Amino acid sequence: MTLRQQFSMLTTVLVIVLLMGSLTLSIFNGRDTFQQQLNARAYDAATSLALAMSQVPDGDEIELSRQIDALFDRGFFSDITFTDVNGNELYRRAQQALTRQPAPDWFRNLVTFELLPAETDVTTGWTRLGTVRVISHTDFAYRDLWRMTQDQAIWFMAVLIVSLLLLQLLLRWLFKPVLQVEQQALAISNRNWVVLENIPNVLELRNMVLAMNKMVNKLYAMFTEQSATTERLRKESFQDPLTGLLNRRGFDQRLDHLLRANEEHSGLLLLLQIENFADYNLREGRAAGDDAILVTAESLITLQEFYPKSFAGRHAGADFTMYIPVANRAHADETLQHVFSQFGAGSLNQRTGLDFHIGGVFLHGHQDTVGSAMKRADEALRQAQRNPRARALLYLEDLNNTSELSGGQWLELLHEVLQQDGLELMYMPVVYATGGEFRLLQLEVYSRIWHKEAFVSAARFWPMVEQHSLSPAFDLCVVRKLLKQLEAVELEKGVRVCVNLSAASVLDAGFQDELLALLAEHSELCERLAFELPEFSILEVEKNLQTLTERLHRLRVQVGVDQVGTGTVAFSYMKRLKLDYLRIDGSLNRGLFDAQDQRFYAQSMIHIGHSLDLAVYGEGLEQGEDVDELYRDSVDGISGYFYCKPFGSIRNLLEWVKGYAE
Repeated sequence: MTLRQQFSMLTTVLVIVLLMGSLTLSIFNGRDTFQQQLNARAYDAATSLALAMSQVPDGDEIELSRQIDALFDRGFFSDITFTDVNGNELYRRAQQALTRQPAPDWFRNLVTFELLPAETDVTTGWTRLGTVRVISHTDFAYRDLWRMTQDQAIWFMAVLIVSLLLLQLLLRWLFKPVLQVEQQALAISNRNWVVLENIPNVLELRNMVLAMNKMVNKLYAMFTEQSATTERLRKESFQDPLTGLLNRRGFDQRLDHLLRANEEHSGLLLLLQIENFADYNLREGRAAGDDAILVTAESLITLQEFYPKSFAGRHAGADFTMYIPVANRAHADETLQHVFSQFGAGSLNQRTGLDFHIGGVFLHGHQDTVGSAMKRADEALRQAQRNPRARALLYLEDLNNTSELSGGQWLELLHEVLQQDGLELMYMPVVYATGGEFRLLQLEVYSRIWHKEAFVSAARFWPMVEQHSLSPAFDLCVVRKLLKQLEAVELEKGVRVCVNLSAASVLDAGFQDELLALLAEHSELCERLAFELPEFSILEVEKNLQTLTERLHRLRVQVGVDQVGTGTVAFSYMKRLKLDYLRIDGSLNRGLFDAQDQRFYAQSMIHIGHSLDLAVYGEGLEQGEDVDELYRDSVDGISGYFYCKPFGSIRNLLEWVKGYAE
């Protein structure tokens, strides 16, 4: 029960008690007044009757009866008795004076009159003839008293109703600031810092609102300061200060995580170098050199938007690197030529007149390291610089293990997968395992397809999915298959299965409608689901994601962000979006125990998430030292090959969880 309800109830009870007490006092005071009047009337009637009877000749009973009847017929008396000196009685008695009942029986039983009989001697001269006794009738008194009670009850009821209405209006006005403070507190818990502008005049409420506003401003300042510090640390540690691209450390760290993640990778590593940049810098000046660097960086940023999940960095001086997910070598060669054409037709040559060369290497499988990959990319760059016909070359190597499909063949294969429901799902557990406690928290979903008697991971085929605009169809296929599998298993309460959605799907209104309709058909499974997007796509899809998040939350589906820390977006998006959890990218978790700045960065992200009431998980963990470090930083859960590889079915994963916990 709310304070307003309690106060309203208490005040209502007090008003009712006061009115009922006033009504009761009025009734009994009226009874006393009527009682006095009845007794006085009886005494006056007895006196006047005795005086009249004293004039009657001795022994004339007829005349005495007439005198009694004359008084009795007035109807105000219930009993008139004349007793002579010999004990003989002459009397008149009445049960009712009115034809209708003057008052209800319960009222007559509740309010009783104590009537005293009025007695007077009848004398003639000095001779006593007898005694007259008169008792008043109560019908008229009950009638008037009941009518008065009804009138007062109606009046009190009207006063009560008006009082309660005025009381509710008064309470609504008084408690409006309290309600606003309550909404303000709820907004804070939902990561919205709302400052109340309407300050009440009541001193206590005014102080309360001012205190809440001060707290909100303080919390917002703390969050802003912490976010700014964390973003500054990210820029200092992983970003090039001039271009905003990844610096050499940041790029190598992300590439190293990608190549060593024990998962099949498939991508194109590019090394771009501006020719004779040192001479140009000396000849044109530092400002012109910086302008050329910025123009190149802008082109790379544009390419990152065109190729989802790609990332670029400034390696050193006028050397730039970029990684783009591709399906195979043919796709890598096609992508390399597209990148070259974008730079060739771009503003670099038009504004500076500088030439450039690009060397590329197709990375696949599990055999690559950052050092070997960069060495081959550098060799391809040297070949391009020596080749008078081509300024962009792909490193040549034996690729017998790759599937060289053309774009048309890829499109045919992908359509076949959709038609035959050929996607296979795999599951990676997210667990909390420290201090002797072990709990399963989430299941991350991975997908793969079967081609030429071998599995092809999403790292290989997904770039072609995005190139052919099939992301919404494949995301829906994953969700359908997952829902079907979830119907056959029983997960513990609170455990959710997380599906990664592509930015193209979130931007597709038709996809959102189909997804919501599909979830509505399986509403009993919604409490087991969560959807997430990579952080680097937040700016592109934020408005659409906000709408989708609200619709998903109404179905009890959670929404999160993965690969946190890899994007250039400010952390303020965590406040704007109604998220449920964050997942720190594995590239930031690798070597965490041995890098103080990296460790502080991870700690800051965890603290920011927890300050917004978000769960924070770490992914891609493989070393025990990194796992221990994250647990010391109060991370909520961890996933990665440190615990296990992905499972081909939920049932097998649950059996592993049971065995691991034991």
